[in-house]
Amino acid sequence: MIPDTPAAKDLLETAAAELKAQILPAVDGDNRLTVLMAIAAIDTAVREQETIQELQAEQRGAMAALSAGPVAPADRATDLCSEIRAGAFDRGDRARALYHALFDDVAARVAISNPRYLAAAEMDWTGRR
Repeated sequence: MIPDTPAAKDLLETAAAELKAQILPAVDGDNRLTVLMAIAAIDTAVREQETIQELQAEQRGAMAALSAGPVAPADRATDLCSEIRAGAFDRGDRARALYHALFDDVAARVAISNPRYLAAAEMDWTGRR
């Protein structure tokens, strides 16, 4: 099948560029804030389009690594939550593995939604790991 052109990512990037170049300079006050929020939302959507499949694969891998036994992929999140509630991750190597998996997942999500925050906080977080 021939892919649609332009791709959704290209359309979003074009919309953000036009908002920045044509609309933003022409507005002020509350309208300027609204346009800036729209541009930020579009930029977030573009970053998500670029990384969502990789993030989901990393999440699946992390859940598989944390699972105590053979669990169907569709049941891994439920199984993991049950294990956490039962205290299976309260101490030791499993607790550290869960912490790092959750930390990495949150950092990947923040990289999509607010990369400037992540860059500013990265030094502090690295020191706490």
